[in-house]
Amino acid sequence: MGEQALKCFQHCKREKNILCFTIPLVCPLCSQDTVTTAMRIPPFIIDSPFVSAISTQCCVVIKPTRGSFLEDFTNQSNLHVGVTNSRGVVYEFDERGVTVGAKDWTQCIRVHVILNDSADEVMYGTWDEQLSVCVMDQRWNRNCYNEVTHNCYDFVLYFLRTQELKDVNECLSDRSSFCVRFILPKTQKAGKYISIYREIVAKCYVLQDP
Repeated sequence: MGEQALKCFQHCKREKNILCFTIPLVCPLCSQDTVTTAMRIPPFIIDSPFVSAISTQCCVVIKPTRGSFLEDFTNQSNLHVGVTNSRGVVYEFDERGVTVGAKDWTQCIRVHVILNDSADEVMYGTWDEQLSVCVMDQRWNRNCYNEVTHNCYDFVLYFLRTQELKDVNECLSDRSSFCVRFILPKTQKAGKYISIYREIVAKCYVLQDP
């Protein structure tokens, strides 16, 4: 099932936000009709942390190794990382070797590693060229893959080091530094969204302090 838009509004109380997918006909706080009575804050959509990789440009992308974020992710889930080129095509490394253009990155987290706002088409051209080179490098063939010692994170870090990203080079020395800087902040934020999303699926709405 596709992701539903998560809406937020206030009806009668400033102290409580109401989060839902579909605006309830009756306010869960005051039991008044939400259609005919005024709202303190009209419904607005809360931005989802998830995107389709095809909408990204020269980013690191993350998804669960198995399943999807909204339906399957837990704190114990393994994460799979890849890199998109300037057209949103995913390059990833796993037991198959390097795979290009997989279509199962429709619900992933986007991580910007090009932090310089002045990055231009020349930068993106270099990015694409180096990705094509990595595909041909024998260290990324399927026989070299090891789930623990030579995996998707190693592929992404190796590629990023070729880009001379001065703003983030110190975080590319090892997986731990990279995860602390780029992965954990994103997954922690996504975790909060997932918890609310699943609670709404179960209860139809959630009451939350502003």
